[in-house]
Amino acid sequence: MTRVAVTCTHLQRDIEGYRQRFADAGLDLVVPPVPGQELAGAELVAAMDGIVGVVAGDDQFTREVMAQLPEMKMISKWGIGLDGIDLPAAAELGITVSNTPGMFGNEVAEQGLAYLFALVRGIIDVDRTVRAGGWPKPVGRSFAALTALVIGLGDIGQTLATKLDLLGLTVSGSDPSDAAQAWAAEHGMAIGDPATLARDVDVVMITAPLNDATRGMVDADFIAGMRPGSWLINVGRGPVVVGSAVADALDSGHLAGAALDVFEIEPLEDNRLRQLDNLILGSHNASNTYEACHRTHDASITNLIQGLES
Repeated sequence: MTRVAVTCTHLQRDIEGYRQRFADAGLDLVVPPVPGQELAGAELVAAMDGIVGVVAGDDQFTREVMAQLPEMKMISKWGIGLDGIDLPAAAELGITVSNTPGMFGNEVAEQGLAYLFALVRGIIDVDRTVRAGGWPKPVGRSFAALTALVIGLGDIGQTLATKLDLLGLTVSGSDPSDAAQAWAAEHGMAIGDPATLARDVDVVMITAPLNDATRGMVDADFIAGMRPGSWLINVGRGPVVVGSAVADALDSGHLAGAALDVFEIEPLEDNRLRQLDNLILGSHNASNTYEACHRTHDASITNLIQGLES
């Protein structure tokens, strides 16, 4: 039988409900241990020994790794982010790569909204203070009075922008793709350079993918250009935002608050970000709902089976 693996920890968690699908397709399923969030380097090479296809999570399929996997034919990415896979190298080595776009638009957008509610109404600070015996009455902001910039207008960004509009915020967007430009025009949304638009909004919300153009984009200079007292929320990819720059801006008060669901290095290392009371920390978990996971399980397994059959 053809040996395939599942390294995506979300699918591993629910694998007993999907084993029969692999068996029905004539696939011999291997579920290697994944101690953390992902596999990389020699650990990934060892786990993929004799494997022809894999449903992968955030594993780091570099050129060096894939060159050591002569039997690998198909990488089915669970989710949309492909920044962990060297796509040119995969093509050169004859490895087909797929992903599952459109799975998490509502879920990640909802998490972005949750962070926004928590920041502008001080929900977490109130909880901490009440637990300590206080009874605070912080003055929040009304959504209808706020302006927001969504950086990254793919499926998630478009969904988030639509929800923000429904809540009464004035929303602008930034995304260089033709599809995003067309969508913004169709919905009457201002769209342009992110650093320029960030100067005049109350909240910057990031849903952008990670690529050469976005890596480190939200750095000290970008944040310095944001409106004093504004908020920053990242539910996109961690390395888009420079964590030390966020920490500096929160320390100085230039940013009123921030929420980071993702980070440059994950899991989050013990650093300044852990010590900031005006920062909400996530765990790269915005897409993790029962419904979203199961539809992505199904789509990624379908992609794997079809890719191996083609």
